[in-house]
Amino acid sequence: MSSRLLRGLLLPVTVLLLHGCAGLVPPADRQGADERGSSQPGFSTLPAISRQDGDEPQQATDHEHDLWGAVANRFTLPVPDNARVDAEIRRYARHPEYLREVSERAEPYLYMIVEKLEAANLPLELTLLPIVESAYLPQALSSSSAAGIWQFIPSTGTYFGLDRDAFYDGRRDIEASTDAAVTYFSQLRGMFDDDWPTVIAAYNGGQGTLLNAIRQNEQRGQATDFWSLKQIRKETQNYPARLFALVKIFSQPEKYGFTPHAIENQPALAQVELERSVSLVKLADMTGMGHDELYRLNPGFGRSITGDTPRQLLVPREARGRFDVDTLNSAATAAEDWQRYTFVRGDSFYRVAQRYGSSVDELLAINRRQSAVARPGQEILVPTGRVDRAIASGNARTHTVQPGESLWAISRQHDVKLAELRRMNAYGDNPVLRPGDKVIVGAKVAGGSDDAPSKYVVQAGDTLWQLAQRFSTTVAELTTLNRIGPDAALKPGQELLVASN
Repeated sequence: MSSRLLRGLLLPVTVLLLHGCAGLVPPADRQGADERGSSQPGFSTLPAISRQDGDEPQQATDHEHDLWGAVANRFTLPVPDNARVDAEIRRYARHPEYLREVSERAEPYLYMIVEKLEAANLPLELTLLPIVESAYLPQALSSSSAAGIWQFIPSTGTYFGLDRDAFYDGRRDIEASTDAAVTYFSQLRGMFDDDWPTVIAAYNGGQGTLLNAIRQNEQRGQATDFWSLKQIRKETQNYPARLFALVKIFSQPEKYGFTPHAIENQPALAQVELERSVSLVKLADMTGMGHDELYRLNPGFGRSITGDTPRQLLVPREARGRFDVDTLNSAATAAEDWQRYTFVRGDSFYRVAQRYGSSVDELLAINRRQSAVARPGQEILVPTGRVDRAIASGNARTHTVQPGESLWAISRQHDVKLAELRRMNAYGDNPVLRPGDKVIVGAKVAGGSDDAPSKYVVQAGDTLWQLAQRFSTTVAELTTLNRIGPDAALKPGQELLVASN
């Protein structure tokens, strides 16, 4: 690549400009993109394509400053004259606003992706693959659990060194996943002798699928180029055509009524080494960054804390100086204070918060969640050891025994397992409870609140569903606390108990 066109592309290790891609399939055509994730290799990438005669791209106004223009000017793979490609061009061309949107999403990541592709001598057309795969949405997740802009499934991600733990998923990490995709494409190009349509299809359907299809055509005396292969599913047959269509459109955007988002041809991000676990919320607050911006640059961190494994944080280049040692130390948070918890049927965020000495707001914040809907099988982080520490310090949450109450009834009321109540209170199998006795049922909420339900006065137009959303709880929790049915009519002035966070 010309150093003039991509000036300063080779950067110091600590400074990278990133660009991300997502499913380039327009919104109305996303079914195929979802299906793609449900089978074989786990992520998909497309090859760089050279222009045919007469297909020279229109010159960008200033390639020195326009990264998309510089990239399109370096496409090298020939775009096949193919009905499949033509069909995909027509489909994309119907949605120029969508193309504009995804070209903008790539802004933080594109420079880095170009740099890595160039270093591996891979076609720059692959910068468009994340459009096909994920629409450059780092949070994209397929039905087969393929994640990130390059859509790696867990097993393939592990094979290419993308670590996963309770705090981090390398498949969503822009830089780590790009490195993995580059490695995979480098392997595939060697396996298929730089036959790029086949290489691209193998990224989507798996190298074994393509090798078998080639072998079957050979046995039948048929052509073995990609476009002649029949023993592959329709999604994989159309996959290279989608990338080639994008190459054609990005090479001549004005012809298709499309203007790519302008991205400066210069590094935008810097790396910060994390030697210990930090709170991303605290770090954003202390450095003046928005929480959403810091997460957008570091989608590999699925929680608000980074975990004890040394990692790298990507930050805006101009903000690098704010992330000094003192700031990182001030934002330090012990990862061992948190453990995994998997929701079971009947769980709610409120009940789990009560059980572990937390609050709904704290659990939502630490797990980077907006919704307080708890679904069986979902995993979150919960505090470790707060109940035991609260007991030792005399700061435990207690229940005053009422006449006729049993330990079993108390365990149901506070959603604490009977065995756990016995352990916390050092009870035997059949403890004698007397009215007025104090039974330890958990820890007080962090910050000193006991997280007890508080009263809310119903306003005109309120519904249980609206109140559940407002107070980060569920209709089931509200009906349980207030001993009313899920279809109960609310009246203005009526008092309801709600979970206090």
